[in-house]
This record gives sequence, structure tokens and C-alpha cells, in this order.
Amino acid sequence: MDPLVLPESGALTVLVGLGVLVLGYLIKFRGWTFLLAGYDPNAVTDEAALADLAGGTIIRIGLTVVVFGIVTAVGATSSLLDTVFAIAILVAAVRLVYRVRKHTTA
Repeated sequence: MDPLVLPESGALTVLVGLGVLVLGYLIKFRGWTFLLAGYDPNAVTDEAALADLAGGTIIRIGLTVVVFGIVTAVGATSSLLDTVFAIAILVAAVRLVYRVRKHTTA
């Protein structure tokens, strides 16, 4: 195997992570909050803060997915790593849902 070529599953994971990074960038830096599921502009109290919070979290999740894809591609995966990855994503998502409530009225 060529050391500069990622295995197919690792490359796909990296591509998905890059896509998530792009979405996070659009939300955080471009203010595209309409990309958020369930977004209601009438219920948002501070759209800039919401974009910063959600976009930042999505960027961190994207970075986590990219790193996981690279680690998986080089063959350094284990069930412990898979569990840590899943818990990290779950904690970030739950934390985001909890903190978003501060910037909405509903």
C-alpha cells in the first residue's frame, strides 16, 4: 500500500469531516443559521451568539471526525478509540442542544 494514499473508509471519513467543517464555517463566520435543523428566526433572541455557538461546536465536531478518519486510515484504531470518538461527538451534541436554549425563546 502506498503510504500517501488513505484507505477508502478513512478517506471517506476525512471527506465527511471536511464537509462538516465547511458547514460549521458557514454557520459561524457567514451567519448561515438557516442551516440548523429546526431553526426558527422568530424564536432566536441573539442570532450572532447562536451562530457562534453552533458553528464553533460543529467545527470542533468536524475536526474530530477528520482526525478520527486519519487515525483510522493509518490503522491505529481500536474499540477504545471508537468509543472515545462516539462519546466525544455525543457530549458535544448534547452540550450544543443544552446551550442553544439560552439563545431561543421557545
